[in-house]
Amino acid sequence: MSTAEHPERTGSGAALPERHVPKVHVEVTTTLAARFTAGYERMVRCLIEEVQRIPDAPIELVPVVAAHRDQHRRLTDDERARLAEHPAGGTNRRRADRFGPLSPAVRRAVAIPAVGRARNALARQRRRLTTSPAIRGLDIGMPEYGSVWLDLEPAWNDPADRAELLTRLAAEGVHSAAMVADVMPEKHPEWFDPNQRRLFGRWLDAHLEHSELFLTISRNTENDLREVAEARGHDPELNCVVVPLGAELPAAQPSPVELPRGMDRFLLVVGTLEPRKNQALVIDAFDQLSARHPDLGLVLVGRQGWMVEDLVSRIRDHPLAGTRLLWPDGVTDAELAWLYGNAFLTIAPSHYEGLGVPVMEALGHGSPTLASDGGAQGEAGGTHVETIDPDDLDTLCVVLERHLLDPAHHQALVDRAATYSAPRWSTGAEVMAAALAELAAHRPPGAGRHPHLPGPGRPDPGSPEPGPPEPGPPDPAQDNRPENDRPRDNSPHD
Repeated sequence: MSTAEHPERTGSGAALPERHVPKVHVEVTTTLAARFTAGYERMVRCLIEEVQRIPDAPIELVPVVAAHRDQHRRLTDDERARLAEHPAGGTNRRRADRFGPLSPAVRRAVAIPAVGRARNALARQRRRLTTSPAIRGLDIGMPEYGSVWLDLEPAWNDPADRAELLTRLAAEGVHSAAMVADVMPEKHPEWFDPNQRRLFGRWLDAHLEHSELFLTISRNTENDLREVAEARGHDPELNCVVVPLGAELPAAQPSPVELPRGMDRFLLVVGTLEPRKNQALVIDAFDQLSARHPDLGLVLVGRQGWMVEDLVSRIRDHPLAGTRLLWPDGVTDAELAWLYGNAFLTIAPSHYEGLGVPVMEALGHGSPTLASDGGAQGEAGGTHVETIDPDDLDTLCVVLERHLLDPAHHQALVDRAATYSAPRWSTGAEVMAAALAELAAHRPPGAGRHPHLPGPGRPDPGSPEPGPPEPGPPDPAQDNRPENDRPRDNSPHD
């Protein structure tokens, strides 16, 4: 019997060791609950999808959801199908806005700590009541020794408190890693409410204490993370890997959006309405230019976020709302692709971004783009955009007017956008998978190890495997977090 007939055997008759593919558990509880697509949701879905497409991937990515506060399980068939979908963008109304004249009172009521605790208790009870034996069979228990736990989504909104979860995982020899899109609640707390800042800060501290790998979406975010780590009393010498994000939208073909008659040219702004996105600057410019350019419109794409009540009222009560100022609800990826491809200009006026994916998406669709250099947007657009000052209305009006009146000047920016080479999600997935596989190849965490210093590789196949560490502290039965710390249905980083 030849080795050619049985390639799994060597000449000496010994079987070759099977290729070890480490498991990476990635929680998607918040992503599945969102039922809409914003920046974080797109990133989570696209990276998971592309990792699972890699031939002979160096990791096995296992999406999980919270079964209870301290337990996780694999996805059902329905949940796997939903994770593979890319739902429309979020609504431009909050849940409390469904109550008509009573909406202001409802918004005030849901902000009361006791009401928030009651809603969270009902949600936990609902999860318990709907946990069938079949679903209980999907429980993962404690991830296996040497595997990896990855927080890819905004996990400060997830049920399991990370300080407790990561402590248990480390005690059981499970690596942990986190994706950090930005650290804006720490850098610019004025743009977030106290609950968001508290949740994010506790999540970040837990990972800075325990995690061995930090994935970031830009070099700027990496630098910010190191700076914030040091400010919060942690070692800034973190193990960081920049994961490039993609610019392509999943939609196969653009779907036309019906615009009001006479709106021949329109400005496009994409992003959740929130303070740092600075949509008000473009509305101000539009108000100054609209009378002189009656064919010009403004389209805002993005769900309603937080701390923007005055802005929302201004948009809805605007004299040109619905005719030349549009804020469409639930825009699909196919419609967004059409809007990018047909916009006279895409404008990204943010004060700060962890990267600026809408800039990349706009350029990828050939849209001439004006963008601030706030945060990492310079990394997103490079020389392919025309840079604007997010605090200078007068200069923005001058820039817009020149584009409206000077076709040759405008065409030059169109030509600049046409030279842009759009990054793909598959590239980021390969970088992420390689970084996680490298993490899993190091000795699992244990007592006395600094989490950010790589340990030696796995022992030789002939040497005995190290046993699991002593069990960690018992899992607390109750949620002991401070009052009003459970999240609302928004994420600080959309």
